[in-house]
Amino acid sequence: MRLIHCAIPLCLNSLTLADDINPPLHSVPDAAINAEQMRLTRVIHQKITQTHAEEKQRNTQFAPFVATLRSGIEIQMQPIKTQPFTWQGVNPQDTLNVTLDDFWMASTETTWAAYDDFYASSYKREKDGSVDQFVRPSIKDDYDLIARPTPQYYPVTNHMPKEGHSAVGVTHHAANKFCQWLSYQTGHFYRLPTEAEWEFACRAGSHNSNAWGDNDTDAKQYAWFGEAENTHYHKPALKKPNAFGLYDMHGNVLELTLDGFVQDRRKYFAKANVHNPWVKATQPYPHVTKGGTWKSPLREIKASSRIPSKAEWKKTDPQEPKSVWAFSDAPFLGFRVVRSTTIPTPEEMYHYWNSHTALDDGEDAQSLSP
Repeated sequence: MRLIHCAIPLCLNSLTLADDINPPLHSVPDAAINAEQMRLTRVIHQKITQTHAEEKQRNTQFAPFVATLRSGIEIQMQPIKTQPFTWQGVNPQDTLNVTLDDFWMASTETTWAAYDDFYASSYKREKDGSVDQFVRPSIKDDYDLIARPTPQYYPVTNHMPKEGHSAVGVTHHAANKFCQWLSYQTGHFYRLPTEAEWEFACRAGSHNSNAWGDNDTDAKQYAWFGEAENTHYHKPALKKPNAFGLYDMHGNVLELTLDGFVQDRRKYFAKANVHNPWVKATQPYPHVTKGGTWKSPLREIKASSRIPSKAEWKKTDPQEPKSVWAFSDAPFLGFRVVRSTTIPTPEEMYHYWNSHTALDDGEDAQSLSP
């Protein structure tokens, strides 16, 4: 049973349910746990629980808010009030009854302004993003010890503009570490959304597979898509938001989720009812990405559409092993963050930021069974 601490007064009245995480987090052997990353996680967890206690005294409400970085850069967060929903896969039998804890989601994908703030570092770093071992003893602030991206050998934007745009070419590992870095700064627990959370937020609580209802002629009011000849993505929040106040959930930039890719989720979880489902990846590829891009046809930007990540997104990366930070050939892939209303234990929190699947040999693996 997962230990849950309420981040807002609302969840004091809700039932505590076990999360459906498969494979279970405890299946990772102790020998595989990185001691320094666990230490940093415990430090951040302490900051988060302290912030929670302070907000509880102020009776903080479940409402929109702005997460502010040390640099002053802001991330607008929207509350996602959940309700049970039916999660339908491609196969008629692939149906799950899903319940989710409430959460907040960023109104847009993470921008280059925020990501470059994460990328910036005053210290030389190893390939895995850790501080050079000779410099480490002189560092006093754990903020500087959180892994950061190493210099890129190529422009992951494919020469597209950066200012005011969404960060792209970001790996699953890099997005996870951004969330850890953001959590340290703010004292709130941030992570990537699960596929179920992403899809529920995209539908904005409705039964439609998109933000514009059943009339696809309205799609262009909400999404950039079908621009096969256009070589550039667009700035976020130029189209209409969905009913939850989220922009560009359809089209423009493809988005990462926490989940590994499985063909049939009902078979994978082996039951009909799931709470906070997470298909935890056990290999670098494929992960589930959602939302489509500015070049995608309409069918690929629907809320239910799923695109598996691919090793070929690092095809032109000359490094061996390939970079754990950047997709050299995916200038269409970004991410947005969520903040949980529940605080996991330090041991659980570790797994949201450390997937143990960052390194890859450049070969596509098979999707998780079934």
